[in-house]
Amino acid sequence: MRSFNIWAVLRIVLGVVVVAVVGLAAVVWATVPSAPEGHIRVPAKTPFTSGPYFAYSQPWGGEMSALTKLWAPRADHIVVNLKKFPNDTQFYWRWPPFGPTNGPGVWAYSAVMHGNYDGGEPDVAVPPKRVRDVRAFSQTFAWTIENSNGDGNVLSEVYLRSSDTDPDAKVLEIGWFLHMPQHSRTWFENARPIGVFVAPDGMRWAVRIEDKFCMFGPERAQDIRTGTLDMLAALAWLRANKTITGDEWLWGISLGVEPVVGVGHLNVDRWSVARQ
Repeated sequence: MRSFNIWAVLRIVLGVVVVAVVGLAAVVWATVPSAPEGHIRVPAKTPFTSGPYFAYSQPWGGEMSALTKLWAPRADHIVVNLKKFPNDTQFYWRWPPFGPTNGPGVWAYSAVMHGNYDGGEPDVAVPPKRVRDVRAFSQTFAWTIENSNGDGNVLSEVYLRSSDTDPDAKVLEIGWFLHMPQHSRTWFENARPIGVFVAPDGMRWAVRIEDKFCMFGPERAQDIRTGTLDMLAALAWLRANKTITGDEWLWGISLGVEPVVGVGHLNVDRWSVARQ
């Protein structure tokens, strides 16, 4: 009977670990997005501003997990087209092939923003305005996604605040889901329903609320890849059903991706915001 050689086993295990680490390093290196001429690559937690627009990636979900905390600052990148920004802005994410089990349920949020969406100051200020004083508020968008090896929520958001000076005085978060993985759709459908908002263009949005997050999702599950959102009409609808009062302060707005799983890429082909 042959004796058990613990050192040989340890050498094999060490070899497997080394191969795994080298393989992981190769994948990480190979999936870092490139920035062609006329573009720049912006890492997570690094702002990019131009005019009233802003781009930022915040990996808060990844930072909340001990498993991914060290990886979180390296997982997301933005590639900005310097001549077209905010158009042709690309968001890349590289997260584990499973979703987070704690915190917000997403790994990060990477987005283009108009005005001071959540504490970030653009080069050209867009002063907060009371909801009842807003006369026009819409966005026009087009986006494409590569999600064959991962997925995420494509989401446009605003925060309503009780103050025009304190970014932390959040009363309600409002989000429009333009793309939802099945996991997110299930979570959305389990939230408390408020009603169905019929937009001026005839689009029907199921509206639900979870804690302080008011969500607009297509009544029939689908992607909304291009079009115009009339957010003023949506805010008027929320005022009519007493979800908001109209005294809240409207700051900025965002459009981007919340990575839920794996590796993927969102391109904001076109985005503009009109607010008066």
